[in-house]
Formats: sequence, C-alpha cells, structure tokens
Amino acid sequence: PDSLGNTHTIAGNLTLKSATKGVSFPAKVALAEGNCTAECALSIDRTQWGVVYGSKNIFKNLGDKFINDIVDLKIKLSAAAN
Repeated sequence: PDSLGNTHTIAGNLTLKSATKGVSFPAKVALAEGNCTAECALSIDRTQWGVVYGSKNIFKNLGDKFINDIVDLKIKLSAAAN
C-alpha cells in the first residue's frame, strides 16, 4: 500500500461524450467474503474528452465566467460473487 492506503493501480478506458481515453489511477481494493470493493479519487481534464463548455482555455474571452477544466472524481465500486 502507498501512503494513502491504495493497494492497486486500476487501468481502463473512460468514455465521455463518445470520446474514449485510457486512464489509470491508484485505488484501495479489498476482497472479503466473496465481495470486492474498490475506492479511488482522481482528477481529469474534461476538455480531453471534448467537454469544452465554459473552458477558459478554449474560450479566451470568458473573464471570470469560466468553468474549471479539471474535474475531481470519487468512485466507489462494489461487486458480489454469484
């Protein structure tokens, strides 16, 4: 585990607005009694997936009326064996 308690690196594809990009991120993964749980936090740049509305990096004249390009995601997954 790292200093944040992450035990694994998860890699896969993230699709937003028909754009697919590869992502990888550290996560806490646990197995107990036939169940698997995973928790992670990551940040993405939404413009990399074509989500550009209100982006000051795309639209230079927005002044202070912009939306941050960086989006923080917190994900919790749970799976049970059948």
